Amino acid sequence: METIDSAPFAEVVDFKESKPYGTKQYTVKVDCWRNRFSERGNDPYKTLPGDLFILANAKPETVSELQLAGRSWSFVSVTHLVSNISQIQKKDENGDEETSLCFKIESSKEFEVDDSTSLFIVFLLNLIPSRRIYKALYMQGNLTIIKEVLCSDSVAQENPSYEKNNDIMEKGLDENLLSGLNEAQTGAVLACLGMRHCGAKSSVELIWGPPGTGKTKTIATLLFTLLKKNCRTLICAPTNVAITEVASRLLKMVTEAESNAMFCSVGKILLLGNKERLKLKVGSDIEEIYLGHRIEKIIECIGPQTGWRHCFASMINLLEDCVCDYNIYLGNELTELTEGEEQNSAREVNDERRSGPGVSEGKCKTFLEYFRNRFLSTALPLRYCISIFCTHMTKSCIPEHIFKDMVSLILLVDSFGMLLFEGNVISEALEGRFSCSEVEGVSELYVADSIPLVMKRKECLVALRTLQYSLSKLQLPDFRNGTDLMDLCFLGASLVFCTASSSFKLHRQEMEPFTFVVIDEAAQLKECESTIPLQLPGVKHVILVGDERQLPAMVKSNVSQEAGFARSLFERLSTMGHPKHLLNMQYRMHPSISFFPNSSFYNNLILDAPNVTKKSHEKHYLPGPIYGPYSFINVNDGREEKDEDGHSRKNMVEVAIVLKVLRNLYKEWLNSKQKLNVGVVSPYAAQVVAIQENLGQKYDNLDGFKVKINTVDGFQGGEDDIIIMSTVRSNSHQSLQFISNIQRVNVALTRARHCLWILGNEKTLCSSDSVWKDLVLDAKSRECFFNADQDKDLAKAIVDVKKELDQLDDLLNADSILFKNARWKVLFSDNFLKSFKKLTSASLKKSVLNLLLKLSTGWRPRKRNVETGCSSSSLILKKFKVKSLYIVCTTDIAKDIVCTTDTAKDMRYIQILKVWDILLLEDIPKLEYRLETILNRYTDDFISLCKEKYLEGDLEVPQSWPLSLEFSRFKDPTVTETKRDFVGDTSDGRSYVENSQVSESLLLMKFYSLSSGLVNHLLSDSGVENWISRLKLQTKKGRLYFIIEVLL
Repeated sequence: METIDSAPFAEVVDFKESKPYGTKQYTVKVDCWRNRFSERGNDPYKTLPGDLFILANAKPETVSELQLAGRSWSFVSVTHLVSNISQIQKKDENGDEETSLCFKIESSKEFEVDDSTSLFIVFLLNLIPSRRIYKALYMQGNLTIIKEVLCSDSVAQENPSYEKNNDIMEKGLDENLLSGLNEAQTGAVLACLGMRHCGAKSSVELIWGPPGTGKTKTIATLLFTLLKKNCRTLICAPTNVAITEVASRLLKMVTEAESNAMFCSVGKILLLGNKERLKLKVGSDIEEIYLGHRIEKIIECIGPQTGWRHCFASMINLLEDCVCDYNIYLGNELTELTEGEEQNSAREVNDERRSGPGVSEGKCKTFLEYFRNRFLSTALPLRYCISIFCTHMTKSCIPEHIFKDMVSLILLVDSFGMLLFEGNVISEALEGRFSCSEVEGVSELYVADSIPLVMKRKECLVALRTLQYSLSKLQLPDFRNGTDLMDLCFLGASLVFCTASSSFKLHRQEMEPFTFVVIDEAAQLKECESTIPLQLPGVKHVILVGDERQLPAMVKSNVSQEAGFARSLFERLSTMGHPKHLLNMQYRMHPSISFFPNSSFYNNLILDAPNVTKKSHEKHYLPGPIYGPYSFINVNDGREEKDEDGHSRKNMVEVAIVLKVLRNLYKEWLNSKQKLNVGVVSPYAAQVVAIQENLGQKYDNLDGFKVKINTVDGFQGGEDDIIIMSTVRSNSHQSLQFISNIQRVNVALTRARHCLWILGNEKTLCSSDSVWKDLVLDAKSRECFFNADQDKDLAKAIVDVKKELDQLDDLLNADSILFKNARWKVLFSDNFLKSFKKLTSASLKKSVLNLLLKLSTGWRPRKRNVETGCSSSSLILKKFKVKSLYIVCTTDIAKDIVCTTDTAKDMRYIQILKVWDILLLEDIPKLEYRLETILNRYTDDFISLCKEKYLEGDLEVPQSWPLSLEFSRFKDPTVTETKRDFVGDTSDGRSYVENSQVSESLLLMKFYSLSSGLVNHLLSDSGVENWISRLKLQTKKGRLYFIIEVLL
């Protein structure tokens, strides 16, 4: 209810009471859904049965608005969707299917409206998962696991002991399977298989699978072994994505194991769920195990038009009566040929039927051509029908000898087909051999050539009739009875896959009980929800696979969160000391990527596998050290903003950087064409939406270059070659609690295989003692810390987006991309920043920035712009004209780190430029008077140091002195530097702006001389008019060290 303003909503266009009247049931039709993407990390909203809405006569923005006078509202829930044949495929302009726009609801109270009343419907949540949890908590189900294992007084006890010896190895895992597992994975699988030898005792095993440690592979190996042992097992997960991932991996193992078989039998594996939510692609391998697809295939196999009876009868008829059918065909064809012509006598037609003009001229098919065509069209459905039997049926439904007979039949039919299409087959001889009468006048050679076909035909007929009889004796269900067909699917299934919530349906399904329950991503499943599968009849053993150090289940309610509603059974058992099998070798991440998560979240328990330590695993997709395997890219110039509803955050500078990096990756991919998957993640949904909107569909449907954009929460369980993470935050005054969640950070940092590039504001992330501070310091210590403006393309992207968003004032600080590497350190007063923001002309703002950039390089005008009225400080107080305004500056001295060479760094006193304000000429005297008050407090020694000037050509270079130089700033020794009003300042400015405290900032300064060509450009009128400043800082030898291009 707290997020009602950002929830999906729609306007009601039709509202009618439904039968039976008086039951508070209504049929509703809405125009289109808005705010469809409001759910973090989820797909666009679409109406589903069980959805809970608020129905109101006005769109509520807050809960309190529902109580306003004249407001009428009620809770309503969707009972089912309404559709008809014409609506099924129809979509509106927003992509909403008609079935999502029309539905029946049940209201909490009667709701009367007239034609003039506007109605709105607002989505809150889907009630079905909560209803299932509630019913599971109060049902009288199988409590064996809960009582014997999960009760607090028994959890701490050790699991029943069993021997992990060679006997288990022989009965459980074969050597081929075992060879693909490491020691920890093997131990986990053997421990789980050993549960079968616990007798009547129930047991629980925990497999702890940190990111990239082969958790899915371990589960698939375990399930494959249980499948071979025909052990009834239910496999659950909290999400459809997780369940399809495990099912796909298992299916791949089954397919590889049966690669030499004619048909891959998957009838023992069953996948349940909503096809749309499972995102099953038509024709995909995993579709073969989906319950709905299986029922469709079985209907095809036993139906009257396409079923096995029809296929067998067609093939038998072809092999037995092919000559008779050919004569009928020939008669029909000859009748058509002679239409309109004089009829020949029946005797003439009969004599010429084989050598007459129709056949001889090629107007009618020969017997061989006719038979070959009929054989192909008949054999294909037969083979398809048998493949359905062999793929989707199991030995519990069909005896094994029938499966063998089916395979033998296909081999016979294939063999017959090969003989039929050999080049030496003579049509007349074949027709004679296949006719019922004795063959007369046919060459003995022709007869000899057709004997193998005749023999193979006989074998096929015998196999067809035998199998036809065997199948007729089976009690297969009526193809029209959906319940019986579903029962048939469950009867043959040993492994059943579904979400934990969907397993609620299995409580009503008649089937053999499960022995095992395996829950993947168990740390993401709420403890109360896990009771749904655990109470299924017969369940004795539970295997929980997960990692409590990744994200838990999402709970929106703060009250529920504080009550521990999000806690998983996996976490509770871990907390209580239940032993876990740690998978301790990661196969995904480059060691530079895994280093920090391993040390920060897993106490260095995880080893890097040999495949990630090889040189071949280190990829360089873009040139430059900033794009190595692991980088923290410092973005100082971003501005953190809240989205329209105020619930999420975005940073358009980081959006621009992400887009620029993706463009560069795409350009490199065009040259290399090596397959590349890029993931872009952010903790904030608003940032994800901003990136998606700016990117559009530019990289969709490219073969070999894929870009996925999602929240961190939505990316759990995924991985890509490159991960670009946008942290968004750029405000040191607000809490970082959300992005500092250890589990969320862990997920974000462990998705990349080869490269992880993190975008963030160093100062913001280090402002609190969170994991982000540790991460930034770690990146610096490993020399993986870079500033965004070190990359020419990123620097330009930052300035471009600042210009586009009219956020140039964000660049007015000493740490910004424009000034941080300037010759002169430039500090800006709070008053100057306020005055700059008040400038309404974009052109004037660009002119001011251009002049400040020139001043920071050491350029000074040849003539004084205006005479100063400050006598004692005339050489340190300067004014520079920009159109009708004047920038007022002073020269000051501060401590700073100075780079005198490429490697030597030294803390020294250095001259800096302070920018006080930008004013009209008539307002300058007032400021001068105030500044004179400040400057008169300075000692003569200090003023003299400020006045010193050193020129390199036409450029003024800031002087510096060692810290051993003794001088006093203030005449009065009791005056201290306590208040500051300059961004990045370390000196006094308290008399000008009160109560303006900012953090001290010491910048790394670089001294390089400007080329004469660049100076001429900066001083030219065209440079000002075009607002293009190209700063190229070079050594005297001319070697380029730093380039920044600013397009204003």
